[in-house]
Amino acid sequence: MKSHSTIFISTVSKELRSARQLVANTLTFLGYEPVWQDIFGTESGDLREMLRARIDGCKGVVQIVGYAYGAEPQVEDEEFGRVSYTQYEALYARKCGIKVWYLFIDESFPADAFEAEPEDLRQLQLAYRQTLKADTHMFHELKSNEALEAGVLKLRDDLTALRRSARMWAFGIVGLLAVIIGLTIWILQGQGGTKKSVDDVSAEVKKGNETIEMIAARFESIGSDGGLIADPKTPEEHYHNARVYELGGNFSAARREYNEYLSANLEALDPWLSYMEMLKASEGRAGAIETLRYFKDKLDPPTVSYQTALALLEDGEARLSRLLELAEENPDFGPLAWLISREYSPERLGDQSLADQRSEKEWLEKFGNARDGGKFLRYFIDQKEARKWEDQAAANLARLGSTPERVLENPITLTAQQSNSGWAVNLSLSDSRIKEVFYRLDGEGEFVSTGHMTTKSPQTGLPLINPQIPLPNLSPGEHEIELKYTDRNDVMNGPYSVSFSTSSEQLAQGKMMLNAIPGGWLAFGEHNEETLLYFTTLLAYRPVIREIRYSLNSEDLDRVFEFEPTEKMFEVGDKLYITVPGDTRFAVVRVTFRDGTSSKPMKIVRKD
Repeated sequence: MKSHSTIFISTVSKELRSARQLVANTLTFLGYEPVWQDIFGTESGDLREMLRARIDGCKGVVQIVGYAYGAEPQVEDEEFGRVSYTQYEALYARKCGIKVWYLFIDESFPADAFEAEPEDLRQLQLAYRQTLKADTHMFHELKSNEALEAGVLKLRDDLTALRRSARMWAFGIVGLLAVIIGLTIWILQGQGGTKKSVDDVSAEVKKGNETIEMIAARFESIGSDGGLIADPKTPEEHYHNARVYELGGNFSAARREYNEYLSANLEALDPWLSYMEMLKASEGRAGAIETLRYFKDKLDPPTVSYQTALALLEDGEARLSRLLELAEENPDFGPLAWLISREYSPERLGDQSLADQRSEKEWLEKFGNARDGGKFLRYFIDQKEARKWEDQAAANLARLGSTPERVLENPITLTAQQSNSGWAVNLSLSDSRIKEVFYRLDGEGEFVSTGHMTTKSPQTGLPLINPQIPLPNLSPGEHEIELKYTDRNDVMNGPYSVSFSTSSEQLAQGKMMLNAIPGGWLAFGEHNEETLLYFTTLLAYRPVIREIRYSLNSEDLDRVFEFEPTEKMFEVGDKLYITVPGDTRFAVVRVTFRDGTSSKPMKIVRKD
């Protein structure tokens, strides 16, 4: 038997995982249970068999059609030929008569970063897109997360029709419905003396005799019964009826019930958000804004919940700016911290900069503090919806935990290297899509750009930043470099301070380079019928070497090669070799570095 409320989301995870989560969130808001391939395993056999079993249990399939082909069965499907698992999901659903909605993603959509697929797979997916476009006739390619969310909301009427057809036993039997309503009215009339009007409850809330928690408890009790409440009087009853009408597709009746509820002017956020989303779906964003602004002069005073819903209808930066303003004005209104965290999340942005991750984490932590301090649940009538926010917040914090704290605090590391031309600093940046880097040495002067290379970044289309800072006249000792950069959002990050010592960097560099050429530390040579043993390579690193011990034809290391100390790297000096007996077959050498550590003995064999 098919589920009455389960919708299967089909897409290629590596490309559109974030988009899928946004669709899932929207479907959940509409009252459906979203499922997808990642949720269940493949232990019982072929993946196609499990896909069929799961899709058979769903009322419809929403497929987000991107540009990635994804994984495919090892053997071509007998019915559909060579198809990916994602393509198979929609093809199988259509074959079974299950409704499939296609959401086409534009090339400019902020998809998740993934490794490019082979050309043959890319062409297969492009052919699939073209076939679908020709088949569906009417399509619109979605370019943003907001457009994707709106696209799902536009499916509301289709989804509602499916829900109604699946519930004919509950709503299609007119006589039975009339009896139920009649009985409900009779019961309500019998209890009329105990009912409070909306105005009465609103007054009680304002006097402190009635709390949102009490209303929420009654709302939950009503919800467990389901169905419409005849002759609703209290806010929770009007809110309940509004939700029932909305899910049934009767938006005009839902709007009347919402207006009755909202007239109580309670400080509860979820009814305003539900009303706002219904208006967006039925009237568009502009219509929702116009309707909500109507309340501005009707509410005395306008609640933070109302102002928050209105702020969420703003675009991009204006929305974030207004939410931040409300959070500053109302520090005890906990839901704002969660809503602001979402503005920096991958669900909203697609691809996060480190600054976005820091901001998201900061506001999620503020949300956690508000929740623990009792400043969140008290603003929700539907406590189940509030729990969803809490669960998603926990999941988002866990996701952010994959980025080390040290990277969020300072995303720049450096390596200083010395060459014949002096010192240079090589930068390593953890952030992606950086546009420009600026530096300042030892707090002197203004910040200077590191400049750009001639090669362009595949992510930004702009010239790649130059990751090297030349410091040819750097004096020996301790130094500090301050760095800041503009990210893909043109947000300035930093400055970050990184300290380094020329002595430590020089030692690390010397060890690294010598360890890379262990067989080249010494070299045998012939000159004027004499056998020579050259120490040239080691002498180039005299500043990091304290002692060179060696032995001939044995591993005793019983001799010391004397050299003149220096602070200059790559200057080998005058004494480069020694004369050794002609029967010398091999030499063994060990280096003691300036920090007291020693290398392993290196055996250098003389070649004939």
